[in-house]
Amino acid sequence: MRRAFLAAPVAALLLSGCGAAADNQESKFTEGSDQAQIASLVDQLSTAGAARDAETICTKVLATTLVNELKAAGGNCVTEMDRAIKDASDYDLQVTDVKVNGTTATAKVRQGDDGKVATFTFVKDKGGWRASALGAA
Repeated sequence: MRRAFLAAPVAALLLSGCGAAADNQESKFTEGSDQAQIASLVDQLSTAGAARDAETICTKVLATTLVNELKAAGGNCVTEMDRAIKDASDYDLQVTDVKVNGTTATAKVRQGDDGKVATFTFVKDKGGWRASALGAA
């Protein structure tokens, strides 16, 4: 039951939208800034989803804490991401706003041009930003 609870937001973030991922979302923000790095990470998530690359999502996008939560719930990150990717029909994620507070951040992410906006959270992990929660409404 807990595994489904953790995987649901990940699946939700990949399920809606229309069109391909926007190129270089980080250009909306000051070059090299935390906001630009987070936008780039969301682009990486979108690209990896479209490429059906669950391994990249688990190793380069998700925070260690989120991967460990999936393991603790009896799941496996790559397996859960594969399931989310297979359920998805589109991977367009548009960053509309990023707020940084030290080593944590939130980003408003719209799914597609007219999709709903979800809040993703991020932490500094492994020398850069990583997603710690995806798709909270």
